Amino acid sequence: MTAKPSENRILDGRDVDLENARARAVSGDDGNVDAPIMLQPEVPAALTFNGHSHAVMMVSPHDLEDFMVGFALSEGIADDISQITLRDVRKTLQGYVIEADLHEDVFDRLADRQRTLEGRSGCGLCGVQSLEAVAMDKIGKVTPSNMAQDVVLGAIDALPDYQTRNREGGGLLHASAFVDVSGNIKQVREDIGRHNALDKVLGAVARQGLDTAGGFILMTSRCSYEIVTKTVQCGVGGLVTISGPTLTAVNLARQSGLTLICRERRGLFRRFA
Repeated sequence: MTAKPSENRILDGRDVDLENARARAVSGDDGNVDAPIMLQPEVPAALTFNGHSHAVMMVSPHDLEDFMVGFALSEGIADDISQITLRDVRKTLQGYVIEADLHEDVFDRLADRQRTLEGRSGCGLCGVQSLEAVAMDKIGKVTPSNMAQDVVLGAIDALPDYQTRNREGGGLLHASAFVDVSGNIKQVREDIGRHNALDKVLGAVARQGLDTAGGFILMTSRCSYEIVTKTVQCGVGGLVTISGPTLTAVNLARQSGLTLICRERRGLFRRFA
């Protein structure tokens, strides 16, 4: 049997300008418009606390100060932004180095979350040294956010307008947004890794001192274990994801009091916790 010819096309991208990270791609409903897109980099970023290297993560190289603060808070390394002092973000031949100092009261926690491998952009647990460091049974408690349907759906509809880097890069980047109690999108951060995008927006919220009461995190990704734990660790009472949750994520959300709304495969949204 002769296979039916595909209606798709493959363009020759071997002339990509890697120095300027530009490529050509088909756009438009008819597939006949050849438009430029921006290839998105992912680079290693070394997180250093008090002069000691803690982890190397693969990230999109922007909003790195937010990433450092959000990582420290969502990983339980620090309890409050007042315990974190950003020192420097510098570019090297190998990537980026982000330096911060921790208050002496929390510096000892680093040993509990030490990472010995690089953290890949798509994985939130790479390099954690022991199963005890995961500590799924030690998740905290939050005050559930009461998110009305029109507030949640309105934020979902509005989010694409804030995803500027994603539009440039052909849809490669995850976005994480903080939405306040009235449904206003207050902060959005993007990254090649969903956990990184979440850390960045949590860091931005902390650095700007935004009130998280009644608000929620909105993610353009599936809902995994660590998306829930990072949200709870930073005291946000609601989480909405544009893809489905894992069983572990739902159980942890219910255990912590987190309001969890996720999209099902049929395109509908369901409240799971």
